[in-house]
Amino acid sequence: MLSSVAEIIRDLLIFVVAMTALLIVLLVMVSKLPDTNPLKRLLTALSYRIGATVAAGAVAIPLEPIPGIDALYDIGVPIALVWYWYTFFRDAYRAHAAQSRPDQQPLMRTVEEEPPRVRSHPNNQRNG
Repeated sequence: MLSSVAEIIRDLLIFVVAMTALLIVLLVMVSKLPDTNPLKRLLTALSYRIGATVAAGAVAIPLEPIPGIDALYDIGVPIALVWYWYTFFRDAYRAHAAQSRPDQQPLMRTVEEEPPRVRSHPNNQRNG
């Protein structure tokens, strides 16, 4: 009985280590993407929301003993967090909807195309 529990715990630890390694690889890959990549933008916004939620929970612990601030915090922070997470899902849906409609996307130049030439004013040209 004890050896089977030890095997289960060992297997769970191996699984946690493997998932942590995959998460680190994913974070490194996403961090190397360009800033305009939708996946990077989505994961950046998600990490901001998770950080704000964790910070709100961490600040709540020292505020519990203070009677007036505790009540205001217990009412105000959940409302702010619900709104903050709502904006995440709203913006994620809008970004997905904009990508699924190619007629709404702006035309983008490819790398092979030459950028438009900038014409200088005739008075700036050298006469020689």
